[in-house]
Amino acid sequence: MKPFLTGHADLVHDISYDFYGRRVATCSSDQHVKVFKLDKETNEWELSESWKAHDSSILSLDWAAPEFGRIIASVSYDKTIKLWEEDPDASELSGKRWQKLCTLNDATGPLFSVKFAPSHLGLRLAALGNDGKLRLYDALESSDLRSWTLTSEVSILDTPPASHLQSDFGLSWCPSRFSTERLVVSAMDQATIFQRNKHGKLVPAGKLKGHTGLIRSIAWAPSIGRWYHLIATGCKDGKLRIYKVTETHSNVSDNNNTNDTNANSSSIAVEHGTRAEGSSMEPDSSVPNLHIELIGEHSDHQGEVWSVSWNLTGTILSSSGDDGKIRLWKSSYSNEFRCMSVVQATR
Repeated sequence: MKPFLTGHADLVHDISYDFYGRRVATCSSDQHVKVFKLDKETNEWELSESWKAHDSSILSLDWAAPEFGRIIASVSYDKTIKLWEEDPDASELSGKRWQKLCTLNDATGPLFSVKFAPSHLGLRLAALGNDGKLRLYDALESSDLRSWTLTSEVSILDTPPASHLQSDFGLSWCPSRFSTERLVVSAMDQATIFQRNKHGKLVPAGKLKGHTGLIRSIAWAPSIGRWYHLIATGCKDGKLRIYKVTETHSNVSDNNNTNDTNANSSSIAVEHGTRAEGSSMEPDSSVPNLHIELIGEHSDHQGEVWSVSWNLTGTILSSSGDDGKIRLWKSSYSNEFRCMSVVQATR
């Protein structure tokens, strides 16, 4: 592994590969988005386009699935989501290759994370920020990508964090097309799984417990060949955590939840889902029960864990932290995740 110069004039906050891994987009506090392409002959990343995308620091971006076209979503401290579409007929480095489709400005605070949903859910994106609200948008007409509709708005926090306090937010979609629509959301030191109930509302279905600091990164693993799901988190408390999520076909009582929490901190049974959209907070019997178990907790980075990411098959987890190293994790024959490799960039 070797570094390449992005040319950004300030901190790079996020980096995202397209579906094929041949192009990568970066965003920065310099208010610019840059897109690089991989040269097949030299195996070097070359700048394809750079443009001023927002009026403040850009904290997150993501590529849409290729069947919807070449589309990037970005979010910023300026409280907006912007969607960009590539014009393949425009020259590279002309400043005109990526055209703005639209601006979504429902947020009342800085936005920290944006992710497109898996393609089987349609052209949908989710965004989360400092106002503590998760918002989902749909492009209702594939022929008109300039028109997006706010379809869900869920309060993640009872009260938004104070502006002078450090905060962090993240989200990750469940990639499985064989499961109900789900995504996991991290807000400050809390992480919650949300899913659709039979009425089409997003409701909480379980919490990932054990964090004692800001959750810096969260990632839902692809579940190819598995009957359960894996979710990884990186936390300011210096821990990389891996959770196993399974659907239960029988009711999980509140007593079992209490016993699991008190008797075994690594096994967390989920409370029944409650309504998140609307004023009613009574248990929602239409939400399948989830069992969430902490199966791995590692402090190898010896400092904050800033990023976690799974490979395409969900078999290898990568993490990066304050030690300046990338660590690769893989499950052993005994189903314990162990560090299999340590990578460090050299100049």
